[in-house]
Amino acid sequence: MSFVDSDDDDLAFGRQILPVASALPVDFDGVPATGEEYLLTVRRDARSLPHVTRVANPYALPEVTPPLPAGEKSSAALPSPEWCALYESRFRNFRKNLSQPTTHVSQSNGSRVMPEVSRRDCWWTFLAGKPREMWDPPPKDKGKGRMRAFSDDEADIDDSPVVPLEPTPAILLRIDHRSTLHLLMYFTHWMQQHPLQLRTSHFRWIFALLARLDAQLSSDELHQLRNLARAAIALLKHVTRAETELDASCCWIVIATVVHVWGQRDLWTDAADALAT
Repeated sequence: MSFVDSDDDDLAFGRQILPVASALPVDFDGVPATGEEYLLTVRRDARSLPHVTRVANPYALPEVTPPLPAGEKSSAALPSPEWCALYESRFRNFRKNLSQPTTHVSQSNGSRVMPEVSRRDCWWTFLAGKPREMWDPPPKDKGKGRMRAFSDDEADIDDSPVVPLEPTPAILLRIDHRSTLHLLMYFTHWMQQHPLQLRTSHFRWIFALLARLDAQLSSDELHQLRNLARAAIALLKHVTRAETELDASCCWIVIATVVHVWGQRDLWTDAADALAT
């Protein structure tokens, strides 16, 4: 089979200076007969190579699993130290990639792409994948009241089939640090008050929102994260009883992130104690 050079690919190799054959002979035996044929074989071979390659780092150090701190309990029900060390490393890399300043975020055309951060009820509807008119309703007349998902007297939940919204970079990069903490506070509330209504998609949002937080947090902000982790620890009991569609990994992702990324290792003991009871 002869190889034909395409003019559409010329830009990929820069401006042509030397003459290049347009095609190889049908009986080409692998040895170019002219300089033009040689340059064409170079182009042919170049197209078969990957655009990006990676070489092994000669200075890379093997990953070392840190030992458990003194007094920290080890349980067969807890994730292994090896898993925790690997997860922490990959989470930090994910957070670094997510915060790259070169990540493109399209400008809004003036329409709202997500609810106001202060509207907890609208965020529940938004995360469920409901239509826009349900999470961004028009202003109501005074005296008619306002919708509240998960009000104190247990509002009804719409179980109509919808596809939950996923945490895409286009949405996450519009949420700043302060708003991220506010949304995580909502997830803490939902885990504490309505654990049986949570879905795996909610925990993908928690994971993504945790990756948007700053590395250094204030004491009040750490307190909010500890409450989030404690809510996940309490949710483990519902998960182990098969009362929800969740599995234990959803909870462990939240707990391990707070414990290892923000150094709240005493919560690991709380998790072990909760599983022992």
